[in-house]
Amino acid sequence: MSAPGEGLVLTNVRAGYGETVVIDEISLNLRPGATLALLGRNGVGKTTLFSTIMGHTTMHGGSIRLNGVEIGKLPPYRRALMGLALVPQEREIFKSLTVEENLIVAERPGRWTLQRVYDFFPSLAGRRKNRGDQLSGGEQQMLAIGRALMGNPAFVLMDEPMEGLAPVIVDAVLDGLERLKKEGDTALMLVEQHARLALDFADETIVLDRGRIVFSGPSSALAAEPEKMSALLGVAGR
Repeated sequence: MSAPGEGLVLTNVRAGYGETVVIDEISLNLRPGATLALLGRNGVGKTTLFSTIMGHTTMHGGSIRLNGVEIGKLPPYRRALMGLALVPQEREIFKSLTVEENLIVAERPGRWTLQRVYDFFPSLAGRRKNRGDQLSGGEQQMLAIGRALMGNPAFVLMDEPMEGLAPVIVDAVLDGLERLKKEGDTALMLVEQHARLALDFADETIVLDRGRIVFSGPSSALAAEPEKMSALLGVAGR
């Protein structure tokens, strides 16, 4: 059980771009080692929420605390050094660098090493000398996740890690994420369009609509109410 003050805690966060408020009154708690799914239709503020946590938007109110320390005014690099990592939707790997160079450039001391990343994603080991632009979409996604882990974060935000991947690659990525979840030393928060997949993976779920939280609770509770899920997400069994 985590101690009081531990985790990534947002309280009444209002944020957006310039004077425009995109997310409003957002409160959540991602505990150490926990898994949290962030769901919602397109354009409701999911990516903006991740950008706000990482320090790339304008805060208009509220508090963001990481293990009891207020980080809402810190620059992105300070947040990363404190244990936050983002796997962006666009992956943003260095395409001119090899797999191994992509991983090494993000390396910080800790439990995550090259060998451990290769153990989690074996297909990367066989492609370690290939450039980023020589990888498939699935391999690029694994590399983006591996690069984030090489920074030895305690909290990882993943923006649609399964988007555009073939089913067999989705299974491979999920296998790696399931191993992370079982080890319990890294908290994971993911945006995912495939609701059922996200609900099966994450213990807790938050649903956004128009920049506000409209559901927060156990994933199993939402999964058990397909009509409610359809009303919130516009899908029932996807």
